[in-house]
Amino acid sequence: MRLLFRNPRLAVIRTEQAQTLGFAADVVAACQKKLHFLESVPDELTLRGWKSLHYEKLVGDREGQRSIRLNKYWRLIFVLDEATTPPTIEILELEDYH
Repeated sequence: MRLLFRNPRLAVIRTEQAQTLGFAADVVAACQKKLHFLESVPDELTLRGWKSLHYEKLVGDREGQRSIRLNKYWRLIFVLDEATTPPTIEILELEDYH
């Protein structure tokens, strides 16, 4: 899949300057690992198959968005567009769920 970032500042998470974003080191490392994984998957079916991701479609005011768990407290929130080739994931934010 192709990754895009809605917020260019958040795109820094993929670089060596990721610590400047203010997230804990373990959250940055988990996010980098998951972003690398997301780039390698071909479709949503693959995401659903990896139970350890805790992939879910969000509801309510987050209708149309999806998330995967980074750790017990943090989630990566994104929008998936499978109409593009390759499918595109637009990263929206890292959300603290605790």
